[in-house]
Amino acid sequence: MQAVPIHQAKSQLSELIRAVEGGEEVVLTRHGKRVIRLIREPESVQPSIEARRQAIVAELAALRAKVGAARPGQPGFRELWAEHKHALDDRVDPWTAPGAKAGDAGH
Repeated sequence: MQAVPIHQAKSQLSELIRAVEGGEEVVLTRHGKRVIRLIREPESVQPSIEARRQAIVAELAALRAKVGAARPGQPGFRELWAEHKHALDDRVDPWTAPGAKAGDAGH
């Protein structure tokens, strides 16, 4: 571990970053007191595009199974969507709705 005053770190930041990338820990100090510790960021595992695609396909399949095709006595997607839109329209605040004018609040 190396301790470096902040004023000095400003001029050698690239070198300090290389040291951290190499596994070294760097502590920045102000007036001899530790202020911040620079450590290497852990490697993150990014899912592949194919893994993300498969996750999306699985999520869509689960949604289709949940909503399903219209069955007798059961609403289908279109009915559920229309119900959702109607409920959303009922929740819109007349004062903040797009196109609302002053005084349109039902007075």
